Amino acid sequence: MIDWLYTLPELLLMVLPATTLVVLLVGLSWELRGLLGVVLNDTHIDFVMRVEMTLFSMTSLVLVFTLVQADTNHRQADALVAAEGSRIDQLDRLLARYGDPKVGELRPLLRDYTRSIVQHEWPAMLSSTGNEETIKAFAIVSHRILAIDPATPRQSLIVGEMLKSLDATTESRAAHLNAVTVGLPSLYWEVIAFALVMLISVSGLAATNRFRTMVLAAQLTSLGVFVGFDFIMDRPFQGRHAIVPDTFHQILVRMEQRTE
Repeated sequence: MIDWLYTLPELLLMVLPATTLVVLLVGLSWELRGLLGVVLNDTHIDFVMRVEMTLFSMTSLVLVFTLVQADTNHRQADALVAAEGSRIDQLDRLLARYGDPKVGELRPLLRDYTRSIVQHEWPAMLSSTGNEETIKAFAIVSHRILAIDPATPRQSLIVGEMLKSLDATTESRAAHLNAVTVGLPSLYWEVIAFALVMLISVSGLAATNRFRTMVLAAQLTSLGVFVGFDFIMDRPFQGRHAIVPDTFHQILVRMEQRTE
């Protein structure tokens, strides 16, 4: 439901929550006190400001923890993509070193599979668990490698490494596709939303003059920017900050240039 937000510019995704928080603060600063019928004196304002500072600190800590978790998820997903590309490159290198023209015929099939990841699976993987054409291309490569019958001890060793590399490629592929849906649990966002509601409510009571309102608006602006940044980092494969298939492009170039 919120996927369309990732089509917006990243700057807008950071400005939007910051602006929303400031607008809510200004709108609630008078309405809240009038609704509650509260008349604040200096003692009350001092107490409210202390509570506001505590809530601001707690909310900031939650956002920092959330950002660290989102950044960790992003780095892990990027590492999975890099690992999958490395396994494919290793498999192509072993096929080139096998020394049999019939086995060498598998290399174009492996390139077709890698190219299919970039052209077909990558654009479609957000809405599915894999592209049918890419799955078939990988199945063909797997079956052909499993059918290799080594004739010499050297070839037997290479086939053994091929099978290990093939298994590792399969695992990396599954992990990469599973990482497409990685993201912060909804509980994180529920906690952040609750903390922001409490903070805005208390800030609205504390904003008794223009100066305090400006200071509190600056605080909420910084929080809003971090909320937007967390949102951007939450989905590694969505948005303009998303992981792109550059790794597979580079692998394709090396595969085409490899002679042995």
